[in-house]
Amino acid sequence: MNDWPQQLTLIYSVLAYHMFLRPLLGGWLQQGFVREGRMAEMQRSVFNALVKVWLVPPIVLPAISVEKLTSAPLPQGFTVRLCQPEDSPSCLEIYRLNAPGRFPEEVEQEFAALLEKDGGSMLVIEKDGRILACGGAALQDGTGGLHFGLIHPDFQKQGIGRLLLMARLVRFDCAVLAIHIYSVADSVGYYERYGFRRFGLWYSHDGGAHPVAGVSLHPENRQKLASFLSDAGYPVPPPLPASTTAG
Repeated sequence: MNDWPQQLTLIYSVLAYHMFLRPLLGGWLQQGFVREGRMAEMQRSVFNALVKVWLVPPIVLPAISVEKLTSAPLPQGFTVRLCQPEDSPSCLEIYRLNAPGRFPEEVEQEFAALLEKDGGSMLVIEKDGRILACGGAALQDGTGGLHFGLIHPDFQKQGIGRLLLMARLVRFDCAVLAIHIYSVADSVGYYERYGFRRFGLWYSHDGGAHPVAGVSLHPENRQKLASFLSDAGYPVPPPLPASTTAG
């Protein structure tokens, strides 16, 4: 009987840690994955050790915000279709109009190579025969990826980016999926608006660090987005093959 107070204290301590301290500590340590420096390196190291024994929660990607994606009508009068080889010059032009000071130097070469070898990953949005936007999606080993969501500067802030994002997301016609995007600093906020969360960094050839963000897409949410797209008069693009890669 004399051991009960100590046992109760231990039980309360464990409950308090898991209910309050565990998520706080985990959130602080996870910040190391989106920062640089010695402190960030320490945070990552400690997180990797503690998550193995469940002393901190794992990184969990939030669900895509269907509410925000469907909060306003989609723009009308555009065509969304698969990218064709003859679209490459227009897509490269849109890239270059967006690129100055925004993307690492090597990215244009990677984009050109992707367009040359594209196996159905890229979509374009056009109006009256003019391509105004392009962007791709990829699916490999159960993980999805978005890449090169580019809008002609003269047609930005008109809802075309949301149309392009939605058209790419509905192509992931599979089970619950984690979708990543290797972004840049001045673009990642757009995706965070719709539920994406920064969880890592990628490095360009010059050593620059850039954000990686992600979101989870449940089949039910995918269907809601597909229905919204169809109701707006846009055919749902064909699903991605299981092994579609970005180039």
